[in-house]
Amino acid sequence: MSFLADIQTGLTRYGMSTYLVFGNIGNIINVFVFYRKEYRKNSCSRYLLIASFINIFIINYGMIPTLYSLDHPNPELYLLAFCKLRLYLLHSALMISRSLVVFACLDRCALSCTSLYIRSYCQIKVAVRVIVCVIITWPIISLHIPILLTIQSGRCSTFGTYSFVYSIYSFLVAGTLPPTLMIIFGLKTMRNLRLIHNRVRTNDDVTYIRIRRRDYSLMIMLLWEVIVYIFSTTPYPIQTLYLTVTSNLAKTTLRLQIESFITYMAYSFLIYINSASTFYVYFCTSRNFRKECRRLFQRNSERTSLVTRNVPINRIANTIPQS
Repeated sequence: MSFLADIQTGLTRYGMSTYLVFGNIGNIINVFVFYRKEYRKNSCSRYLLIASFINIFIINYGMIPTLYSLDHPNPELYLLAFCKLRLYLLHSALMISRSLVVFACLDRCALSCTSLYIRSYCQIKVAVRVIVCVIITWPIISLHIPILLTIQSGRCSTFGTYSFVYSIYSFLVAGTLPPTLMIIFGLKTMRNLRLIHNRVRTNDDVTYIRIRRRDYSLMIMLLWEVIVYIFSTTPYPIQTLYLTVTSNLAKTTLRLQIESFITYMAYSFLIYINSASTFYVYFCTSRNFRKECRRLFQRNSERTSLVTRNVPINRIANTIPQS
């Protein structure tokens, strides 16, 4: 089964390198798009803007040490502080990013409600308060990781009773709660938009049409992100729970090699897909987002050409070689 090790090395060297490059590019574009004037006044866009910053941290902090360990000793296996700090910060950042997407879905759900009181919560000041609370709360909740994580037998992992507790925690908190909330809020929003659309047909209210188009576009982006999230994240808590339940069983060498490869896919490869792919998901699923990207590039191109045209003549003359 040495070919599994070769596949794992190839996925790390070439797959993660691709994640790293395109993930950084995509999230940086997300930042510029969601920071545009058209989006800055939108509370949902504020969640996605901060999530893009967090995703940049996740893919760099998570992948660079993994790529480094291909040709060098992995510091996670002999530096206890790095072992504790890496998983702690990575888990906190992942949960912050996931929570921001959950609140973005909740924001769209609230805005699509007919109740003015519920819709009043879709404001920038509310989004800022929620973002601050999320960023503060998850590092506190995750403090059990640096306290109880350790290195044994050349592995940076959880052991003993804490291993079982962490597997349950991971299964519920990372694998079940976020996608469940995303799906509930998404379905509720689609139902609300359908009701609004029916009212538009009855009352010919143009205002409702505009709200529907904007919310529908953002919701489609979020729903597709939820699908990618479920695909990329669900194997992690399932594999964690499986390894804990079967830790005391006698296993053949073949089974151990297969488990090692599946663990790599769940822990190190698939887990970063969602953070690296958000821009491409938005770009492929939303016409409005593509228009904003086009406007962004056109405006930057116009600024570049304007600067080029305004270069002083004497500066150009000074660059001409004297004969």
